[in-house]
Amino acid sequence: MGTEATFYTIADAGFFPGLVALLNSLRLTGNSGELVALDRGLTPPQRALLDGHVTLVELPEALAGRPMLLKAYPHLLGASGTIVLVDSDMIVTRPLADIVSRAQAGRICAFPDHRSHRERWFAEWEEELELRAPLRRRTYLNAGFLAFSAEHWPDLLGRWWELCDRVPRDQHFGRFEQPFWAGDQDVLNAILASEVHEEALAELPGHEEAYPDDLLEVEIVDERALRCELHGRPTAILHYALGPKAWDRQALVRLRDDAYVRLLPRLLFGDDIALRLEPKSVPLWLRPGRRARALVRGADLAHGGVRGAIHALPRPVRDRALALRNAVFRRL
Repeated sequence: MGTEATFYTIADAGFFPGLVALLNSLRLTGNSGELVALDRGLTPPQRALLDGHVTLVELPEALAGRPMLLKAYPHLLGASGTIVLVDSDMIVTRPLADIVSRAQAGRICAFPDHRSHRERWFAEWEEELELRAPLRRRTYLNAGFLAFSAEHWPDLLGRWWELCDRVPRDQHFGRFEQPFWAGDQDVLNAILASEVHEEALAELPGHEEAYPDDLLEVEIVDERALRCELHGRPTAILHYALGPKAWDRQALVRLRDDAYVRLLPRLLFGDDIALRLEPKSVPLWLRPGRRARALVRGADLAHGGVRGAIHALPRPVRDRALALRNAVFRRL
């Protein structure tokens, strides 16, 4: 069975390498559906490279809203059929036909969020969003990957977009203890925990979406096919959440020799990918070759040793040492 779905993501100029890696990972794993990207500031040269590979769309300025609340944008495009929302900091590592099939059958499919967030829930969601049904407790899901059928759920995107507009204007998205810290992800979870019946939800296996602290444990079983395993079980998504991203100038602050970083050169410069970049368009550590691999390994070793030493220091000294470490890495 083919992947009869349309994929939707969001990207700006800073996310361009991630968007290319996502595109190529979809194609290499047999996920051939159209990839649509909301253009939040791609450059003209980037748009030219994406032409013929990614359908780019823009929103009128009046509808662009707050960046943390845009994930339901396919509603404004009249999206139909089977819809898969996927973040542009994700790599797809296997065919998704089984998930698409469940979505086509009427289930709303998503992975649980990082294990430290799975109990996230706020009673305030009900009043602030004026939900149509009482909130129930359930596993908090990650909105970075969401699959469903617009035929079965014709109002889901529209309702999600509508409720995102009800998020208080003074909301601080950088504060975890706030009810809408995660923006549209919190809104989606509020909807799913109130206005959608539990039996309609398909919570996908947690091990299949590898988060940043899992990525070091992920084994690349077949680099050419992107096949990966986490603790002996196949993955579907490698998610390089939070920041800075691996392709950012400041990435050495967090860079580790993990599965996502190791696969990026294959996805950006491989001889069999849909869209190939020039090595000079990304930082040295992501380029093909031994020099780049040595830099990644060196950064990984440095983080391991420096992290242990720094975290053994008293709090005030530790904070100054972390600031110094970050400044050094950013200059590399």
